[in-house]
Amino acid sequence: MTAGRDPAKSFTTFLDDVPSGPPVTAYMNIIRRCNARCQYCTDWTAPRNPHLDPSRDRLRTIFTELKRLGVRDVVLSGGEPFLRRDLDGVLRDAHQLGFGIRIISNGTLIRPGHIELIRELGIDRVGVSIDSLSAERMKAIRGLRVHQVTRAIETLAEARTRHPSLRVSIYVTVNRLNIEDLVPLAEYAKGLRIDVQYQPVHFAETGLEEHILTELWPDERDIERLGEVVEELLLRKRTGDLPINNRPEFLATIPAFFRNRTFHPERCTVAYTDVVIDGELNLKPCWSMPPVKNLAAPDTDLVELWHSGEMREIRRDIREHRCPGCLYVCHLNKPHVPLPELRHQAP
Repeated sequence: MTAGRDPAKSFTTFLDDVPSGPPVTAYMNIIRRCNARCQYCTDWTAPRNPHLDPSRDRLRTIFTELKRLGVRDVVLSGGEPFLRRDLDGVLRDAHQLGFGIRIISNGTLIRPGHIELIRELGIDRVGVSIDSLSAERMKAIRGLRVHQVTRAIETLAEARTRHPSLRVSIYVTVNRLNIEDLVPLAEYAKGLRIDVQYQPVHFAETGLEEHILTELWPDERDIERLGEVVEELLLRKRTGDLPINNRPEFLATIPAFFRNRTFHPERCTVAYTDVVIDGELNLKPCWSMPPVKNLAAPDTDLVELWHSGEMREIRRDIREHRCPGCLYVCHLNKPHVPLPELRHQAP
């Protein structure tokens, strides 16, 4: 997140459901196509035709509107963003508007030329998704060859010798199939001197609710084991042994999220501090809620929509917990979002 703004000021009028300041970050899926086959996502079913991707011109217009809205940082993902033939142009457009840029990828298509572009544009945050170091489990969960992903992670980690400000993270989607992989992945990150971040799998608004709850959702025995793993992660984070980028309170909430199938913080700021745009250019209040409006039409005014009565009603629904709830890292792993305090500290 770009320095210089206190996100807490964005919800000083929280009870009125009107932001008192501009949003900080825009999360944009700039493509829906994907070359992975993740069990918890449908992006890989999108048409393969690149001409159906959101156009660079329309993305540039949305970037301009985000700038007018006051957004400082953009997080660009997909789908798989490196499938875009014009990704260099899209990144340059965002860079020219002065955004801080973060890219999230599955890593399989990252090439040396991309890393040079990242260095050239001063992009200092890249995240690569990986759910296991096991070839079998990685194939089962994400449909990818693990060596292709680790090769990209290790190439990015090595690139910091030429790009010292580059921060590389691995993003892990926690599910019933990879509970025993969570500590080894953190140790892998430690060996490369990069970060790891954990995100529980979600089912709301995925279109895969039944499959996720049946095949990927931990049962009570799994949750008990997950609690033990989380305790180890908390201890090793607290002692500085593992480079975990989650707040301790966030980590500690993951087992309860699975047990309750949802989570509502005391005060959620997503529709104040975050702008969420999916791969079909739908503006969403958050990743767990239905779209508000499609931004593909050239006459759509994002700034007007952000301050509309419709968004105000949605903020009220979120405030009153009339939403699916979530435990998304991008929305809740922030110091200004109140999370349950740790009940006890590991010795």
